[in-house]
This record gives sequence, C-alpha cells and structure tokens, in this order.
Amino acid sequence: MAYRSLELNMTHTIIIVLWKYRLNLSKLRKPGNVRIFVVGPPRTLVDEHNVDVYFQVESPIRDHDHLQLLQKVRELCSMYAASQRRLVAFERSLQKAVARIRKELSIEGFYPEQLEQILSVRDAIHNPRKNGLATLRQCSLSGSPQPEPWLEVVRSQVGGFPVVVRSIRQHPPQGILRTEREFRQWFRRNSTVHHCEEYVVQEFIDDGYEFTALCTAKLGLIACTASVETHRTILECIQNQLPYAVQLFSVEQTRDLLPGVESFATQVVKATFSKSYSGAIFIKGFYKDHNDIFFLGFSLEPESETVRTLLAMSRSMPWEIALIESHYEINDSMQNGHSASSPVHNCVVNFPTAEGVLIHQTSIPKRPTSEMRVAWRCAEGQEMTDSTSIDENVAQVYLTNPDHDRLIEEAQDIMRNTDITIDRNVLLDRHSVCRRNVSRLNPRELIRSCTTTD
Repeated sequence: MAYRSLELNMTHTIIIVLWKYRLNLSKLRKPGNVRIFVVGPPRTLVDEHNVDVYFQVESPIRDHDHLQLLQKVRELCSMYAASQRRLVAFERSLQKAVARIRKELSIEGFYPEQLEQILSVRDAIHNPRKNGLATLRQCSLSGSPQPEPWLEVVRSQVGGFPVVVRSIRQHPPQGILRTEREFRQWFRRNSTVHHCEEYVVQEFIDDGYEFTALCTAKLGLIACTASVETHRTILECIQNQLPYAVQLFSVEQTRDLLPGVESFATQVVKATFSKSYSGAIFIKGFYKDHNDIFFLGFSLEPESETVRTLLAMSRSMPWEIALIESHYEINDSMQNGHSASSPVHNCVVNFPTAEGVLIHQTSIPKRPTSEMRVAWRCAEGQEMTDSTSIDENVAQVYLTNPDHDRLIEEAQDIMRNTDITIDRNVLLDRHSVCRRNVSRLNPRELIRSCTTTD
C-alpha cells in the first residue's frame, strides 16, 4: 500500500514519439500527477484533449534516422529529469533509436542490447527455454552457403522436415520447406543472392492455434488474437493463396476458449522481464491444449496491419492506451468506464493476393447474424503478386457477433463460398519468358484464388 501511495504521488512524464503512426488518446485516463507529451509530425495525433503538450516536428518522410524527432525527445528528457520519465513508441522503425536514448539518459525500459535479444528470431527463445517453457527446435545457418553441410545441421539440430525458414533481417518468414528436395531448391534460389544472409530454420508445428497475447508486466493479459482453423497454419494459407481467418479475444474470452494461455503469458513475462519493467509486450505462441503451449517470440507492437485493425475492433481498452497506462497507477475513482472484457466476438477473414489481375470486386452477401464490413485492398484491373505476408490481401471481411460459434460458422461460410476471379493470362503473355512457376497452368483459364477451405 505504501508503494502504491508513493506511485500515486510521484510525477510521471510520458513522452510519446510518433513518425507515421496516427494515435487516438480519447480513452486515456490521466491522473493529476501524470504529464503526457507527444512528439511527432502534424496530423499524427487524432485527439489532443488528454495531452499536456503536442510538439509538432516536421520530420522528412525519408528521414530514417529521425534526427529532428530524437533531438526534441532528448531535450524533453533532460528538462524533466527530476520526474519518472518513460519513452513510448508504437512503430518498429523507432524502437532502436528510443532504446538508445533510454540507455544514454538512464530511463527505465528496454536498452539496445535487451531489445536486440528480445526481438531476435534466433535469441528470443533463450530465457523462456531456460525457465522451462516449451520452445521450437531451431538452428542457425550462416557463412558460406553449402547445401550438404547446411542440410546436416538441419537434420541434427531440428530433426528433419518440414521446417520453416526465417531470415534474421527480413520479415515475414520465407516459407515452409517440407522435404530435403525443397530445401535444395530454396538453397539454389537464395545462395547466389544472399551470400551474407543469416537464416533461422525452425521445426514446423501444426494442429493447433497460432496466437499473439498482449500483456503488460503490471496488468498481465490484456487481449489475444488467434487463428480460427487448426488443420492448417496461417503461413500455409498465405503461401498457397487460400482464405483464412484470425479472431480477437478479450481476457475472459481467452480464459474460456484458450484456457492456459493467460498463465503461460504470465510465466513468459516473469521469465524474461525484470519486476520493475512496466511496458507492454506481444507474446507469440502456438496452442495445442492447456498443457501443450509453445513460445514462438516477442514483438513490441502488432506485427501486421491486420492484427492492428483487429485490435481496434475491441470495445474495451485500445492496446495503445493499455501500453501508456501501464507506466503509472490509476486512481480507484478513474477505474470506471473501461471494461476488461467484451461481450462480442470479432474476427477478420483474409483473402490473400495471387499472381494475376483482379477481374471484379465481387459482391460478398451479408450473413444472417454477424455484423459485417468488407474492405477491398486491391482495385479492379490491378496487377498482383503471390502473397508473402498476412497484410497482402485482395479483400478482408470483418465480422462481429455475440455468439462465438455463429461467428466461426459464418466466417467459414464466407471462406467456402466467396469466389474471387483473377486473370493470369495478362501476366503470362507479358512475361512469357519467365514461365518456370506457371507452366502447369492452362493459358486460357481464370484462376480462382479462393473457393474452398480444403
């Protein structure tokens, strides 16, 4: 109680750094001992009434060093050195620069070396594994590319195929390799181009739910997103241009539908972060049942625009607000008005892009019980390439329903019965020299990118 009283009386200075991100703070609860400063270009702050000072900085759109932004942030950190300072960023491109300022000025939060370990595809599993949490077997491939030695490393350290190949530098994963023959084909495609690249090869896991849990060290689990289907992974659907769905759970819904995820997330936070850390973290995992959950990695922000828009559908606290409020105590009198759980269920159905030209933005009929909105991400006549990430979609369908079972039924019905026609003839004629991957296609046919969940 004495510590909480001290927290409530201490002055907190929260400095939020924006570059391209549009932030809405309308639901922020701000006690009298908290100052909120926002540093960013014009039009990045949607609602200003909870902000003490909004410092507009005209940072050039191509200024990847963010010199003007960071200069203002350093100035503010020095001015308010006597208070409890916290630096908050919502964009991956700003995280390293913000971490350097924290270290230089001794501000609590992630420092560059901690950030590197937490966000590294290769290194993030070490602390959770040391603390007894289940992780995937993996190996690192680097140096001079040699197919047979690399294959032997995969056999001995991962245990064979199928595997998922990830680049240390690039996101998303490069793909699923199911056999040694596919590995050799992938090697031939990549070894001549990426001599200095480092790859992480992980065992492939399926028959379960891929999930991302949003947590803070102070509040624990806040929200969770998860795949809808268990018989195929999101990466498989993206690679094969098949429709798939991702759902959003509140804390209560997570407890009901993915029991064990909340305690798993708490274990991961305790195993990885110091007790004094009070920011937010996204924990990626794979759920088979409540006793069989695998840790996959971390991120400091939603890893895709799809997850970001799904989180925005929540009728409880926005994730950005949860992150900011995790840095200070909320008075009991301010607790009302924010529900930890949501009475409705939300999901998004993705239709990945496929190589060709979109013929028509077909009508997608409303379903009987779900609220529905459709967002076409490609225009009619637009040339597309095969999807490689969760954000490369022809269309997205957002569904909301108070009944979870009906929500899933109607999402699956949309995946089964929505035909999106894509004409590959145009690209075949235009690039007739490069027919390696399309030689099996009938040159006169229209390819439907998504017609079935099989």
